[in-house]
Amino acid sequence: MSGRLRASRWMAQVLRGLGVFGLSVGLGMYLGAPLAAGAPVKVTPATPPEIVDLMRLWSGVHDSAVQVILDDHSPQAAAADLSRLRTVIEPVDLPWLGSTVLYLEETPHDVSGVPRRQVLLRLSIDSQLRPQRIRVRQYTFSAPAQWRGLFADPQAQLALRRTDIEAILGCDLLLTREGDQFQGGTLGRGCVSPPADPQRYVDYRLQVGQGVYWFRTRQFRFADDALVQESAGYDWPEMHLARLYSCRIRWSASGQPADLLPLLNVDVADHGGHADFSLPDGRALRLILHSDDWPFDASNNALILILQDLAPNGATVRSWTGSDPLQIAAAMKSMDARCGPIAPPAKLSIAAVWH
Repeated sequence: MSGRLRASRWMAQVLRGLGVFGLSVGLGMYLGAPLAAGAPVKVTPATPPEIVDLMRLWSGVHDSAVQVILDDHSPQAAAADLSRLRTVIEPVDLPWLGSTVLYLEETPHDVSGVPRRQVLLRLSIDSQLRPQRIRVRQYTFSAPAQWRGLFADPQAQLALRRTDIEAILGCDLLLTREGDQFQGGTLGRGCVSPPADPQRYVDYRLQVGQGVYWFRTRQFRFADDALVQESAGYDWPEMHLARLYSCRIRWSASGQPADLLPLLNVDVADHGGHADFSLPDGRALRLILHSDDWPFDASNNALILILQDLAPNGATVRSWTGSDPLQIAAAMKSMDARCGPIAPPAKLSIAAVWH
């Protein structure tokens, strides 16, 4: 049996054990325009612009890779081949469920058969939260095979009834806009795994942006809150070329470095990945990360972090370090940014990276 097939079968077992999320909700790189057969994204003047933008970024065909960082059932899992997932996410017309609903269908790339997961995603603004966030509620199907390819079948959408679906309580995603990205995840210990016999709770993080579509799943034991499983998702086509970094941005109201406080987090790839954001003082900035794609370093053996003030004649700051750093940092007036790999070296934890 090949290493890839062994890894695929092992990953399938892990995905079944997770129950609610698997190791992803089918996140990956947007590969093209939304499928023509799917329902158009319906917007009205009352549709919040945040939801319009999120639906535009989320819809499409996605090619995802999942890398296991930690698994208490299989310590050698992190060394296994990557698992690959193909996901279709498209709008569907279900006004009785909500004005903005997506259908998600996820299938292992190299395992034939029925989809591994099918869910509906209802998007709404939760105005009771401060700040307001987009709430994404998930629904499963009582007979999934009957509704396969729902996004491309208007008659099936008319036939679907509320009794055919069930909400996955406790696993809502709460997303906020951070610059030109959306990020967030589950809250608390309400999202359990497996649902039938909950022994663990799931912490799920999601990042969506233009060219950014990544996720991280962690499972903790109820008994002692110990981390027992962790995985990270990346864009498959860039998996062997780019790495994903999480960048923590701080800002100082006084302008003094001693007063720097956390402002927001953004995730970018190291092959020209970028994120735009605004500071409380009104400045618009752009963060860019390069590595061996950077054309001005003859050795191609460096990681380069760039901060740009987007105002006319705004300043640009560059910082560089070795090609495999645990952190890279750069600073401008009243702010700084520190970036570290989302998937750390095998012998290090996330906490060690950010120490």
